[in-house]
Amino acid sequence: METKLKSFLSAFSSLMDYENHSVWSHWMNNVSDLLDSDLPSAYDRYTQAYGGAGTLNDIHFSDPWSLTLFWRLRSILTIYFQCAEMNKEVTTQLGEFENSRPEDLKVHCCSSCGARFVTQRDLILTEIPNKINTLILEEIHSTPMKMLWERFSLARKESVTLLDQLSKTIDKDWFIVKSDPYFRPCESCQQNTLKLQHFKYDGQSWSMLS
Repeated sequence: METKLKSFLSAFSSLMDYENHSVWSHWMNNVSDLLDSDLPSAYDRYTQAYGGAGTLNDIHFSDPWSLTLFWRLRSILTIYFQCAEMNKEVTTQLGEFENSRPEDLKVHCCSSCGARFVTQRDLILTEIPNKINTLILEEIHSTPMKMLWERFSLARKESVTLLDQLSKTIDKDWFIVKSDPYFRPCESCQQNTLKLQHFKYDGQSWSMLS
C-alpha cells in the first residue's frame, strides 16, 4: 500500500510542478517522505493541504486534464489513507473509478432558433475522467513500466484525436466552438436566448436530461 501511495503522491507533485505550484509540489514530496516513518503523520500532513483559504481548495486549473487529474488523485489518495487507517482493502472502495460511462455534456441551447453550441473543453471533459480512471486502476492492479505522470502526459497529448472522436457523436446541426458562448447572443439568430442544459450519452446519441 505504501508503494502505491508514493506513486500517487509523486503524480500529484508532478501535477503541481506542471501547473507552477512548486510549494504544493514540495508539500506532496514531504508527505511521501513521512510515509517512511509515520503513516498517521503523513495523512495528517496531507489533509492540512486542504485546510481552507490559501490551500489547495483555492487552486484554479484552466486545463481540463489537470483539473480532472487533481480531483481523481485527491480522491484516490484519501481512499488509500483511510483504508490504511481502518485496515480496509482498497480494492473494495473503487466504485467511483470503475464507472465507465461518459460524463454529462453541457450544451448551450437557443430557445429562439433551436441552435445548440458545445465547447471543445466541455466535449472533451465528458471522456477525460474515464481516461484518468483507467490510468489509476492500472496503477492499482498492475505494475506499469512507466510512471503514472508519464502515462498521463502521453494521454493528454492525444487530446486532438480524442476531440475528433467525440465530435462524431455530436449531431451534425450542433456547433462545436472554442470559447464559452454564455452571456453572449446566439451566433445563429443573434438573440440573447441561450440557456445551459445538460445532456447524457446513451452510446448512440446525446439526449437532454429532464
